[in-house]
Amino acid sequence: MATVYGLVAACGKKESSTASNSPAAVVPPPAKQLPKPPSTECLDCHQKAAESWKGSHHALAHRDIGTPADGPAFAGHEVTEGDATWKFSGGAASPEIRWEDKTAKDVQPIQKKPPMAIGYEPIIQYLLDAGKGRYQVPDMAWDPAKEDWYSIYEGQNRRPHEWGHWTQRGMNWNSQCAYCHFTELKKGYDAEKDSYHTTWVEQGVGCAQCHGGTPENHPIGGCGIDPKRKFSVAQWTHTCATCHARREELDENFQPGNSFFDHYNLALPSQPGLWHPDGQQIDEVYNYTSLQLSRMGHKGIGCTHCHDPHAATPLGGKQAVDTNALCMTCHSAGANEAVVIDPAKHVFHTPGTPGSRCVDCHMPKRTYMGRDPRSDHRFPIPDPLLTKELGTPNACNNCHEDKGLDWQIKHVDQWYGEKMNKPARGRQRTRAIAAAQAGKGDLISLLAAFDVEEIGAWKATLLRLMEPWTGDERVAVRAEKLATDADPLARNAAAFILGPRQDRQKTVDALLTDASKSVRAEAAWGALDRLPANHPAVTELTEIASHQSDQPAGAMRMARLAIHRRDAADAEKWFKRAITWDQSSAAPRRDFAVFLGGLGRAEESVRWLDDAALLDPANPDIPYLAALGKAELGDLEGAESRLRQTLKLNPSFARAHYNLGLLLSSKNQPADAIASLRRAEQLDPSDAGAPWARATIHLRLGDRAATLEAVETTLARDPANVEALQLKAELQSR
Repeated sequence: MATVYGLVAACGKKESSTASNSPAAVVPPPAKQLPKPPSTECLDCHQKAAESWKGSHHALAHRDIGTPADGPAFAGHEVTEGDATWKFSGGAASPEIRWEDKTAKDVQPIQKKPPMAIGYEPIIQYLLDAGKGRYQVPDMAWDPAKEDWYSIYEGQNRRPHEWGHWTQRGMNWNSQCAYCHFTELKKGYDAEKDSYHTTWVEQGVGCAQCHGGTPENHPIGGCGIDPKRKFSVAQWTHTCATCHARREELDENFQPGNSFFDHYNLALPSQPGLWHPDGQQIDEVYNYTSLQLSRMGHKGIGCTHCHDPHAATPLGGKQAVDTNALCMTCHSAGANEAVVIDPAKHVFHTPGTPGSRCVDCHMPKRTYMGRDPRSDHRFPIPDPLLTKELGTPNACNNCHEDKGLDWQIKHVDQWYGEKMNKPARGRQRTRAIAAAQAGKGDLISLLAAFDVEEIGAWKATLLRLMEPWTGDERVAVRAEKLATDADPLARNAAAFILGPRQDRQKTVDALLTDASKSVRAEAAWGALDRLPANHPAVTELTEIASHQSDQPAGAMRMARLAIHRRDAADAEKWFKRAITWDQSSAAPRRDFAVFLGGLGRAEESVRWLDDAALLDPANPDIPYLAALGKAELGDLEGAESRLRQTLKLNPSFARAHYNLGLLLSSKNQPADAIASLRRAEQLDPSDAGAPWARATIHLRLGDRAATLEAVETTLARDPANVEALQLKAELQSR
């Protein structure tokens, strides 16, 4: 199931290296959305394609239940998973699902007949009607090959109050699953009633979903799609990516031929937990980002170079994969700028044995949803050295774990030598990203990797990871460069960095009118506080947030927009919705607390922050914010305890040391206050506040030399500080 939060003609004419991303490669959208016909109108004239499509994952992506295929699943099964008990009964004629969790307070058992099913192999998931047009997807799935029920989240024991529990919004079919399993699906969410009126043309991914709608005034009996609209490989890939990508949905108006980036935000390895630092898949990422991170994607290789779009299988079938014939279509003679490879000299494995197929080493599989192995479309080069250094997986280890990493490293060095250290191999980039993902990154390493990077998706990733240094001019200069790049991913990252910066308003203004909606939106969120309420970008953000407002993240955005237009009551309504919908997350509670603090409701703010701290006890920002609230309430003991909790979690939190120093000074503990302020100075050499605060304490203690030293430190950091200049003059005149 696609997550909102994050196939497919032989090698054709070579396209430019930016073809897969450039807006120029994508035709303008139709003047209005064209009505899409059901596939039954296409099959008589397109029989060859129809035969390939009929039994495909696309055609069978979704269906009504009640067929003989459902009989075994509902033949009377009872399964206990975690604290829940499931019963599946009634057979194909009258299937029924019962769920009960006796350990969950105030949660009643659910017993319903499933109306529809997702997929047919390797697993099937059944929907349950939750009322108000809402459908939920139980995490229990049926494996038709093994003929058993199992949990796709086995061992997690998700609780009924959690966002990811099957009864909650993380498993809501209307917003999380349906689009990618239907033709012309419209979610139809009503925010006022918190209900859905979801519509579609047909279940399954039909002809029109990929080929487009019916042209106006087409002749009776004529083709149901517009035969004049011819798509490039890049355009087909964008169409595939609407479902085969980990993405944020900005609207539901994509039409074949459009740019993916005008309707979606693509997830990148800058988001934690989705990819390893070398770009190999971890979580369900659905291929498109991985392709964009690869050199093949960078050179313009798209889904239709390797996949039959109707059968949704590799061109030439399994045999073409097993014999390497599919890969060698390009790699035997260098078609599409491919590296020429002689398999006899390259693979170092006997033909027909594991390791002799290209996909064994360059498309390792990872299993999702418990029993669905999927190939990595990053096409990684196995690198056991990085496995040893960073723990990233490598395909050698899949077969040779018993030999150990040093044995693997030795053979890779013998076979490929210095080639492994070329910038294109990504070792420098991987090390920099690994450190950043672990919270130990440094700007110099990220800048160095960025400056030699060629692939747009990686440049965007590296720039986004520079967020902690947004104010650094070196970061701004590189973001300015990407702001005019042909790749929307690059411009999106530039908007992310530059949007909050007032000193780059000219560039931000250009990004606010970018050809790509994803870029415009990123710039607008960053610059929102500087935009008037009637700005076109704010109108567009409101449309995006409204579309997303059935999920906690969308509700949070609605709250932010309400704050922007100074509607405190509406903001509070949306914050509370987000909190209710995601009871296991600290973020909505933290942001609501900040909002309340801004309204002068400090006592409520602290209560929400303390609640958030219980959900995210390792986050130092939460007790820090609570400390500020306690100080505002005059509760110095409460403020101090929370500041010390902050510093226990993050001893390098410069601002917490600064605030603790001020607090200790107010409690007449000057020695401890000075020690805290000195620590703040060391941790943040750019901040003039800590040395100035220290100067006032030294002055009060009558220590002229220490006062002068602190004043000079202040002026070294802030030469225009009038108070410090005056005090220095006064001290020197004595």
